[in-house]
Amino acid sequence: MHIGSSKPSPRLSLITALSLSFLIGMTPMSAQEAESSPDKRLQNAATSFHEAMHEPDKGIPRDLFDKSRCVVIIPGVKKAAFIVGGKYGRGFVSCRKNGTGRFGTPAAIRIEGGSYGLQIGGSSTDVFLLIMNEGGMRKLLADKFTIGGEAEAAAGPVGRDTSANTDVLLHAEILSWSRSRGLFAGLSLEGSTLRPDTSEDTKLYGEKVSNEQILQGDLKTPTGARPLLAVLNRYVNVGANSGLGASLQDQGRVTLSNLHFATGKADITPDSEASLNDAVTALKQHSDWKIRVEGFTDNVGSRDANQKLSSDRANAVMNWLADHGIDRNSLSAKGYGDTKPVASNSTGEGRAKNRRVEIVSI
Repeated sequence: MHIGSSKPSPRLSLITALSLSFLIGMTPMSAQEAESSPDKRLQNAATSFHEAMHEPDKGIPRDLFDKSRCVVIIPGVKKAAFIVGGKYGRGFVSCRKNGTGRFGTPAAIRIEGGSYGLQIGGSSTDVFLLIMNEGGMRKLLADKFTIGGEAEAAAGPVGRDTSANTDVLLHAEILSWSRSRGLFAGLSLEGSTLRPDTSEDTKLYGEKVSNEQILQGDLKTPTGARPLLAVLNRYVNVGANSGLGASLQDQGRVTLSNLHFATGKADITPDSEASLNDAVTALKQHSDWKIRVEGFTDNVGSRDANQKLSSDRANAVMNWLADHGIDRNSLSAKGYGDTKPVASNSTGEGRAKNRRVEIVSI
């Protein structure tokens, strides 16, 4: 057997050359990314979000936006690949202030990830994430988390008023959208990592601060961030239960809107949190009130089963309110089963109205 030097195959040489060309070509793009100022990225984030919400039949559904806890906007995520692909981007996250529903001062955030395989092309993609519940917020405040790993995520539906009624959407902590102008039609976030962009936060706020301090504290909004907050808060809807206090004063009871449970169970679905937060806000303004939570069902199933289900759901809401700041001693719960319908049970629409939870001032 003769052992000696061997010539590299033409195919390998070509692949090596192209890979090197790709990596060399990436350098100016990375340098340009590093030189871009936080203020410029804030401006880009505001512009991209405004455009996304105004694309006919292609925007983020308003009903999902209304239920979200935080919004992540990463304009111009880069993904370019030949042989070895990768994606990276810098953007911002803003969360709703407790009790107001309005978005507060933003924190810088970075997305990183990689993919492998023979890919040809490159793109710059705007990425939007909605953080839908407290579980998603806790992940967001961590040092880093992986989408699809530590955080349950789903691709968001497209359309202004798409109803989030599937199990995937009801239970997802994060919903994601992308808007691409390049060769890649979309951007898969599975396996991508989100982490605080501490160097950008320092530039923006003039001192070293954490994302938790920014998102849950009371820092002054930097001048450069005001346009982004103006755009976000332009789309803020008055909460479904924001008039709960006035209704209780005038009528003595109110039906909680946008409150959902798992079918046949007393498990409150994550998409109900925005509605329940509105109720907490209203009840905290009247801490001297005694409140009874009442549950009702339609007439499907046995009377005993409906009685138990209505009682379990009333107790679930009562416990949620107590866990979020309402004095437990001021709360009670009671279930009425199917004994007090407000509509005919002969139609689906009527049955839906009868499946409800009411808050009563006693």
